[in-house]
Amino acid sequence: MYIGNTSCKLYARLGRQMKNIIVGKIFLITLALCAAPSHTAFSQVEAKKNDTYKKAVKYFYQKKFEMAEVLFQESLKQDPENVLTYSYLGDILLNKKNYDGALNLYKKALDLKPDIAENYFRIGQIYYYKKLGNMAIENFQKALDVDSTLKFSHYHIGLTYLMIVRDKENTIRSWETYLRAAPEDPQYENIRRVIQLLKDPNFILPPPGSEVTIEEALLLGGATLTTAEHKASDKKAGNESKKTKKKVEGLYLDDEL
Repeated sequence: MYIGNTSCKLYARLGRQMKNIIVGKIFLITLALCAAPSHTAFSQVEAKKNDTYKKAVKYFYQKKFEMAEVLFQESLKQDPENVLTYSYLGDILLNKKNYDGALNLYKKALDLKPDIAENYFRIGQIYYYKKLGNMAIENFQKALDVDSTLKFSHYHIGLTYLMIVRDKENTIRSWETYLRAAPEDPQYENIRRVIQLLKDPNFILPPPGSEVTIEEALLLGGATLTTAEHKASDKKAGNESKKTKKKVEGLYLDDEL
């Protein structure tokens, strides 16, 4: 009888302990659930972010830049760390020729993720348009340092040496490197012919500010014209110099990466 009473008391005590443990666990589980964010709510927010960004990208590639810009701005409010959003907005402002605005956006993108070569490439383009040759070359080179397969950078380095810095040797070197890297380029022969012309010791690049432009010099086979010859040839050539400019300078400036 004594053993039975002891057993009953023991079971009763164990029962109370188990009850306390179970109640404690339920309390802790409830507390954890209250503290944790709602997975459903989080997913809805993420879906909204994704939806806005995806719509913006879609409009961008449809060339509906105004609509894309509005949605990218909205996307940034939802996700200010999205590096690609800054890059897309930079492209839109670059297309509008808002160079300073685009430059700030590309720099912001690089602050967040410094290993995207295309952003250095675009910054190089901006400095080219601003006629800051050395800074353009520096950024085109950075693009290559980050991604050596970004072949267009070689072309643009050469273009900058030709059009702004007026350096024949470095133009030749950069463009020969480009042609080795991109033998499939449809403009291969045009670029090769310009290289051959630049290699001619009698061909002199006109200095910055000269009455003879690079385009006219290439068209006429050299920059050794007198002022009178320049004026006469200008009347003869008419729009041909503009065509040459389009071939040489505009070849890849607005290429979409």
